[in-house]
Amino acid sequence: MVDLSPCDVCRPACLRERLADSGADSSALAVLDEAVTAADAPDGTAGRVLVADATRVLLDRHTEVPPERGTATWGAVPDLLGVLGAVGEDVATVVVALDRTGGRIRGVDDTVEEVSTDSGGPVHKANVAGPGEGSADARVEETWKRNARAVAERVDTIVRGGNADLLVVAGDAESRARLRDELPPASAAIMAEVENTRGTAPEQVDDTVRAAADEVREARRGEAVSSFATASGRDDGLAVTGLGDVVGATRAHAVETLLVDPSAVPGTELVAGTDPAAVGEKADELVGDTPVLSGPAANVLVRAAAATDAAVVLVHPGDEVPLTDGVGAVLRLPVGPAA
Repeated sequence: MVDLSPCDVCRPACLRERLADSGADSSALAVLDEAVTAADAPDGTAGRVLVADATRVLLDRHTEVPPERGTATWGAVPDLLGVLGAVGEDVATVVVALDRTGGRIRGVDDTVEEVSTDSGGPVHKANVAGPGEGSADARVEETWKRNARAVAERVDTIVRGGNADLLVVAGDAESRARLRDELPPASAAIMAEVENTRGTAPEQVDDTVRAAADEVREARRGEAVSSFATASGRDDGLAVTGLGDVVGATRAHAVETLLVDPSAVPGTELVAGTDPAAVGEKADELVGDTPVLSGPAANVLVRAAAATDAAVVLVHPGDEVPLTDGVGAVLRLPVGPAA
C-alpha cells in the first residue's frame, strides 16, 4: 500500500525505495510507478491511497484529508486497517441542484444529467399585484409543482438504481421543499439540504456533500457499536469478542459486522487459506484448506470480512464498548457452544 500526501507527489522515489527495501518485487513497483505518473493531480489538498499487486492496481482512492507524511508498506496482505482509516466507508451519494424550471442531477457513478420540463407554463410571479394576478400566480405555482414532480421522479429512479445512501439537494428553500413533497418516502428520508442561491460556489456544495457523507458514516458506525453492545448483553451467542472467538466465527462465515479497535488489536500473525475466510492462528485450524499467506491479525480479518460481505467498523476511543484483543463481531448466526 502507498499513501501519498501532496508533498510526496514530487518525490515518489522515496516511497518506492521503502517498498523495495521491504521486498516489493519489480512488477508491483512498475504497476505503482505507472499509477503515480499517469494520474492527474487532484484539485485542492488531498491524499491518495494505492493498493497494488504484481499485475494491477487493486485500489486507487483520493482522501479528503492528506496524511501528515507518506507511508508505504509491502506484504502478503495489504495494510487494510490503514486503508480503512484513510479512505473511510463509501457513501453512495446523489447530488441535485434545483431551480424552478428543473434540476441538474449527479448520480452515484458521477454521471450528470439535466432534467428540464417543457410545460410551457409561466415560472415567474408578478412583482406588482393587479387584476387577475392571483390566478396568474396560481398558474406559476402549478408550473413549479409540475417541474418539481418531474425532477422528483427522475431523482427517485437514480437513487433507487444506484442504491444511494444519501441525497444532497441544493437550491432555494421553496424548490427544496417542493422536491421533498414530491419524493417517495424512502428517497425523502435520505435527503440532506443546502441553501444554494445564485452565485454560490460549487465547492461550497461539495463541502456539504462531504459533511453529510461523514454524518451518514458516523451514524452507521454508532448503530454498529450499539448493536454489538446490545447483542453482547444477551446470551444468544450473536456477539463475540477476543481474537480466538472472532477467528472461529470468521472461519464459519458467520460474521455480519467486524469491530476493530486499532489501538488495542494485537500484532498476532494469522494464516489464511485459499478461502479468505479460512483463517487461524495455526495452520492446522484451517480444516480442509491450505495456508497460502500470513499477516497481521487485523488485516487478515478485514480481508476475510470483505470476502464474506461483512461490514467493518473502527471503534473510537470514546466508544464505551470493551473489546478483548481489540476485536469483536456481531454474528449472522451463533457458532460454537452457543449454536
